[in-house]
Amino acid sequence: MTDKPRAGVWTPDLLAEGPEKRRIFIEQRRQYLAPLLAESKALLAEIEADLREADKLPGDLPFQAKLRAKHTVRPLAKVIADLEDVIVQLTAYSARYRRSYEELPEKRAEKEADRQRLKELKAGGGQRQLAAPEPKAEPAEDPHPFFAHLNKGA
Repeated sequence: MTDKPRAGVWTPDLLAEGPEKRRIFIEQRRQYLAPLLAESKALLAEIEADLREADKLPGDLPFQAKLRAKHTVRPLAKVIADLEDVIVQLTAYSARYRRSYEELPEKRAEKEADRQRLKELKAGGGQRQLAAPEPKAEPAEDPHPFFAHLNKGA
């Protein structure tokens, strides 16, 4: 098999290039699924309406026609729920990838730096060096001395 990338095909390498590529991938999937989802919802609504209007079958018990109709359309309703869940799961994948592969190395580097500082502190006798406070700047002249006579006593 060739290593030549195919045009228009998403590969793991493309998705790993950054959050912008993953956002584009998810948006493309959302645009692809939106008409399919809308069509499926409309079809489900029409089928449910037809089954509600359908006559009872001879020998039906009370509510048996409603139960049969609900049982009949349940797989289509599940398809719609699954299509809606696809985008949710793709978004969850993107967030997990970001946390696990983009942010985790940075967090680990920060923790290692903290451990190293702590180790150096312990090696230095545990005396932490405090930074000297910044000297206070003298108050600037008031550009509007209208009420300056009130501040002279303070």
